[in-house]
Amino acid sequence: NEDRKIRNFNFWQDTAYHMDAALFGEYLKNHLCLPAGMTHIVDTVVDATQNEDGTIKEILTEKHGAITADLFVDCTGFKSLLLEQKLKVPFISFHDTLLNDRAVATVIPYIDRDRELENYTSCTAIESGWVWNIPLWNRIGTGYVYSSEFATEEQAEAQLRKHLKSNRMICPDAKRADGAELRHIK
Repeated sequence: NEDRKIRNFNFWQDTAYHMDAALFGEYLKNHLCLPAGMTHIVDTVVDATQNEDGTIKEILTEKHGAITADLFVDCTGFKSLLLEQKLKVPFISFHDTLLNDRAVATVIPYIDRDRELENYTSCTAIESGWVWNIPLWNRIGTGYVYSSEFATEEQAEAQLRKHLKSNRMICPDAKRADGAELRHIK
């Protein structure tokens, strides 16, 4: 419109940011946690014990054994070791209203970062869902959210690779698309 503003868009409320989670985690560890005297442990959680009131008492790890803390955050993904398995918090499915129930994700290297590094996330509708494209400093995070009622894993892979080769990408490249290592998420 005339004042060059987008109608019904408030920049301070209607804007979100994507960041590289691995780099952000490293930043928090090195600039906040370690300087504050916290201990950083890299290990695999295999089990947990509970207090009499049902709260998590300690986590059991492969290399470091039992670890106690004041706060536990379940970062075990869909395994949900603490929440679902130990605390018996049921998984709530939204299948009746959220048809897209699968994703296939990958990271792809830049061909020409000066052209491909956009300052926004794009989402593009394709055959059975939508593709996200999140440009980070050193790579592009991309993937395809789709409905398993309309596409198999193989079809979803083919649809994503086709998209990565298409002119919807700033630098479409068959070699990069065909070589992308894909990860399926249910």
